[in-house]
Amino acid sequence: MDLCNACFKCHAACAKVHSDKEGLSCRKMKRVENPVTNSFRLITESCRHCEDPTCMNNCSHDVFSVDPETGFVLTNDENCIGCQICSFVCPFDVPKFLNEKIVKCDGCNDRVKAGLLPACVEACESHALRLIDCK
Repeated sequence: MDLCNACFKCHAACAKVHSDKEGLSCRKMKRVENPVTNSFRLITESCRHCEDPTCMNNCSHDVFSVDPETGFVLTNDENCIGCQICSFVCPFDVPKFLNEKIVKCDGCNDRVKAGLLPACVEACESHALRLIDCK
């Protein structure tokens, strides 16, 4: 958390890679307060690709799947009806909606399968973001 300098390069890289989502970044900035020092930090967050995804378990329209190779939680927005239940049940408030369809981080699944880093990790000059294989 201390490494993030809130430069927003991860957001820009995400938006560029996902230009089909009208330039919407799948990342969000979160303000973390420190009452002891009366200060705050901005940190960047995105989908945590949970091992047991609450979004997927509560969706009745087969919008979500887990890539067996990467473990990333993926979406099929063609199946999405825009009910936003996934957004309500996600403990990290991750899913966003654009034109009544879900938009969330896919871990740059295609890039990772090609041996590249996710765009946000590659763009992070302060090394605050890393890709960790939890398998």
